[in-house]
Amino acid sequence: STMADVKSKRRRLSDGAARLHNDDDSPPNCLADLPSGILAHTASFLATPSRVLLLQALNDSDDDDVPSSSSAIVGSHHEVLDFGQIEKDLAEKLSDQDIQRILLHTDAVNKVKKLLLTNCIKMTGVGLEPLRGSEIIEQIDLSIVEFVGDDRETSISCDHVLPILDSLIEREGPAMKHLQFPKKWRKEVVTESDFHAFLLRYNLMWESRGDIDCPICKERHPDQECHIEGPWVETSDIWQVNYGSHNYVCYGCLSIAA
Repeated sequence: STMADVKSKRRRLSDGAARLHNDDDSPPNCLADLPSGILAHTASFLATPSRVLLLQALNDSDDDDVPSSSSAIVGSHHEVLDFGQIEKDLAEKLSDQDIQRILLHTDAVNKVKKLLLTNCIKMTGVGLEPLRGSEIIEQIDLSIVEFVGDDRETSISCDHVLPILDSLIEREGPAMKHLQFPKKWRKEVVTESDFHAFLLRYNLMWESRGDIDCPICKERHPDQECHIEGPWVETSDIWQVNYGSHNYVCYGCLSIAA
């Protein structure tokens, strides 16, 4: 839904609530005065990030604590958190604090398996702190832009993001399967950089897993053996085209239902 659609729905709900109001003849003064059932139904039409932003607006507070009454509006199924599902103009305005609140309200560290930060160009990475130490997240798309050739300036910083990513891959038996890095990190091969050092650690994580046994691949191609040659993520691309990109991706393994 577009923001105009959402505003239109809110006006219709407000009018309806005014007609159903039984305590007195005065209509609700604001959205927060509407019955919780109506608010929850309204939120069900929104993508998860928009649900959290609605909740924050209703609370009218800068407090990052998650209130017990939030579950009806935010919902409880958040395996996939995709900022590409909200309006582009809205995603472009989200700050690190906004993203941090969304991750906290969705209990992302315990629930989110796939995170796509599409169009979050203002985010530096500080807002990803609630993901630190997640034992379940499998995919993170940090590319920010929507398509190849999208040259918008992004604010994402290695200094803020890499320590969080390290916390996801350094534990024994990490769930991580795929990382998509920002183009500006991959523009140039700098072997002394923090990013390059992280790529080496990320490849070590994959190597420590030994042979990859994918039941999905085995079912589709029973006569083929999986034989990996070279690093999982490219670290020595002389043409600097694939640097920092996965050399091997099984999209069957990465399929997570929204």
